Amino acid sequence: MTDASRIAAAINLRVRQLEAQGITGLALANHMIGHMQDLHGIYSTASDRTLRDLCDRFPGFERYARIMEEMSERNQAMLSSGSHPHGDLPELPEPLKAKLTHVLHAAADLERELQAAADGGHADQAGRLTVVMHCWTDDLARLAADFQSSDLPIASQALVQQVLKATAERIQKWMETP
Repeated sequence: MTDASRIAAAINLRVRQLEAQGITGLALANHMIGHMQDLHGIYSTASDRTLRDLCDRFPGFERYARIMEEMSERNQAMLSSGSHPHGDLPELPEPLKAKLTHVLHAAADLERELQAAADGGHADQAGRLTVVMHCWTDDLARLAADFQSSDLPIASQALVQQVLKATAERIQKWMETP
């Protein structure tokens, strides 16, 4: 399986898991924020034929891609019209952007594994998932400290904090689920 197929399969699985819980549209995109970089990587490297093949084989991947395209178009329209609520915020510096991407990607992987464990009742994975959770929590704490010590505007820090808080709350709910 190619990297693009592996990533599309993972996105497909997570979309299906979320849709089974009734999570669609913008709410699905919010839950899938950790997969944005993977989707962008596929879009940046795959041919049109490969993209069509991935969408045919992985309908959840296609639905996520369409949602993200629609969001991107809306963001561009708001930026062009000057009505984007965060249009005045500076782009994150590369080191912080890379750390944020890492933490969100790890969160997406963790959420997918927690969902799979809950769906399949794999109690034998509980110990490993707890270790992964603690590693992710440590990475999250380091990232929060990096943002707090940065010279980014408070509004930028608050926006990132809002995304990370929602992600951490979802993961914590999974960890508390019997």
